[in-house]
Amino acid sequence: MARKKVKRIVRPSGVETSPNGKYFYWKCTVSGLTTFADEKRFKEVVAKYGTEKNLVKTYVLRPVQKYLDADFSVESIKRLIANNGGKKIPPLGGKKVKPAKKARKKGLKQFAIKTVEVNETTSTGSVAVVERKIYPWTDKPDYFKDGPPAPFDVSEATKDTCLFPNVHLNDLCFECPVYAECNLPTKYSDADRKNPKNHKKEPKVTQIDVVSIGETNTAEKEES
Repeated sequence: MARKKVKRIVRPSGVETSPNGKYFYWKCTVSGLTTFADEKRFKEVVAKYGTEKNLVKTYVLRPVQKYLDADFSVESIKRLIANNGGKKIPPLGGKKVKPAKKARKKGLKQFAIKTVEVNETTSTGSVAVVERKIYPWTDKPDYFKDGPPAPFDVSEATKDTCLFPNVHLNDLCFECPVYAECNLPTKYSDADRKNPKNHKKEPKVTQIDVVSIGETNTAEKEES
């Protein structure tokens, strides 16, 4: 016979209690997993968090906190719980994994060439002597650059781009300064230049003699 699920009583804070008031239940804010404690232990936990409402808003299970300290995302933690039956999170292995940022900062120190003492002004305005690590790239802004700039490769750049589109469109590539090195698929050849179809027909311009109004009137009088 299946065990009948007892309906819990919800307190104003969000904490749930068993009908007899002996056990208290609340959830982890990260994983959503439910934890519980008897009355004595619950009072100790509430005293640590200040109020029941603060407990409900901020409580994180200790095993879940280990995953957070190891830089696991909330989504990945929830997936681990779902794959583990949905009721608990698998153990991380006992060891607390340091966050990636701390490990990286520690690893950076191995590249230091030396340590020197320098004077630094504190927030209060006083001068203090502090140690400063010197790295191969210290005071060298170009240290991580790939090297000297490579010469511009016209043949590579013109595989899909015209460097002088005005010459290409208006003059059929004639007298283009990079014509010999150009690899543009649509570049005009000597045969293309000789093809009449590629030449635009220039509009015919009719010259009109313009005379002033006075000159026009004089001419009319002479004809009459």
